[in-house]
Amino acid sequence: MAAASTPVPPITREQKLITVGLMAALAVAALDSTVVGTAMPTIIGQLGGLSEYAWVFSAYLLASTTTVPLYAKLADIHGRKPVFLFGLTLFVVGSALCGLASSMWMLIAFRTVQGLGAGAVQPISFTIAGDIFEPRQRARMQGFFSATWGVAAIIGPALGGLITSTIGWPWVFELNIPVGILAGAIIGLGLHERFERRPHHVDWSGAALLSGSVVLLLFAVSEGGQLFGWASLPFAAMIGGAALLFWAFVRHARAVEEPLVDLDLLQVPLIRAGLGIGTLAGIVMFGLTTFVPPLVQGVQGGTAVEAGAVVAAMSIGWPLGSIVAGRTLHRVGARPFVIAGSALILAGALATTQTTRLDSLAFATAACAVVGLGMGFSATVLLIMIQGAVPWQRRATATGLVQFSRTIGGSVGVGVMGGILAAFVGTASSAILDPIGRAQLTPDQLAAGREALEAGLQVVYWLMAAAAAAALVMAIRSMPAARLGEPAARVGEAAERVGAPEPVVRGGEAAAVRGDGATEPG
Repeated sequence: MAAASTPVPPITREQKLITVGLMAALAVAALDSTVVGTAMPTIIGQLGGLSEYAWVFSAYLLASTTTVPLYAKLADIHGRKPVFLFGLTLFVVGSALCGLASSMWMLIAFRTVQGLGAGAVQPISFTIAGDIFEPRQRARMQGFFSATWGVAAIIGPALGGLITSTIGWPWVFELNIPVGILAGAIIGLGLHERFERRPHHVDWSGAALLSGSVVLLLFAVSEGGQLFGWASLPFAAMIGGAALLFWAFVRHARAVEEPLVDLDLLQVPLIRAGLGIGTLAGIVMFGLTTFVPPLVQGVQGGTAVEAGAVVAAMSIGWPLGSIVAGRTLHRVGARPFVIAGSALILAGALATTQTTRLDSLAFATAACAVVGLGMGFSATVLLIMIQGAVPWQRRATATGLVQFSRTIGGSVGVGVMGGILAAFVGTASSAILDPIGRAQLTPDQLAAGREALEAGLQVVYWLMAAAAAAALVMAIRSMPAARLGEPAARVGEAAERVGAPEPVVRGGEAAAVRGDGATEPG
């Protein structure tokens, strides 16, 4: 409780400068995920390849997801800055190549390069923020980082449309180059790490096993079910292969001295609960962004702009929740916020199940905003607390696991729910969602298609509500009563195995952290 009565140290000039660099890097990653969708119809019109449309997104997702654990481990071994700069450079190079693509397959290949870089940008950005700020500063600053994603979600679709219709779709990707260079220059010049270099072994075998498992799993749920059928032998083989590779990865991680993912982290109740809640919340978060637009455009007959505005409400609620949580976390503690956030996510998901019946854009917008507020409470608090529960040399790995679990949960959930929706709607979905295609349907065909789409979405929304309910139950049953700055042993963790948190800022001065977890003035 002493931490609550001690004034929060002021933010130094060095910390502000590094924060600007991190926010710029997060901005290009966030904008890239929102502006590309708006530009894709024009890209398809010029490059062709409608059948490869989904792979423009799937290739990026697979590359950015599978590389997160490896980048996180490398950042714990070699420091944050070199890994961050490497990932950001790869992302910028991939962006430049995407703007030069002359075919869909070239674009898919270059999007893969982008994804390989993006796998480092977000987790290492949040890890650096965890290093340079002490816990209460970190809690307050998370609102700014969340707001970066919120602003990107709001302006991204409009910006993508403006760029595509004026200077051309290649600049949707080329825009990342100057911002990425600026972010890299700030971090390269402003972040100074001093840590003790020790010989380490990179677990490449573990990286190959985990990556193979994730690739098979994500491909199975995103493409395999629709290509081969959900009850087909190839789909079952892919799921079985993913499970087998993951089993081999776990056995390998227990046998080697320096595994890619330290399984001891999962023995920490706070981390174990956080990853479980994050996985389930990811289903709701990704589910809303994927399946609310078909409701607005297909069932309610709205435009793409209206669909984007509804989903953007979640990105408005998230930073608001982060700001409130960050300013009061040291007084209230983590458990009440995580439970309240999970309850809000459930409330928003339940409200979403009624949007098909109420046929109201305002109600759908409010439902998304409530989910966003809940994510701001739970996801932000869990990230702050998990970063504080481990020492420097495991912080990147722990931060990467937070993002990895949420992305895996969301990707698998969206794949399964997409298969269910496709079973309801069939081949009529593209015509219903396309304004030009809708105009060519007869009134009876349009009514039948909308009815099928509405029925499928209703099932999808109830599945999201079930995931949210499971997250709330897990939060109530598993979330420990932890406070900022509290040693790991105080919340029931094995401190001698995982390590207690270390102060990162001393006397209001920026600090660089050595590999043994100690700090030095920066």
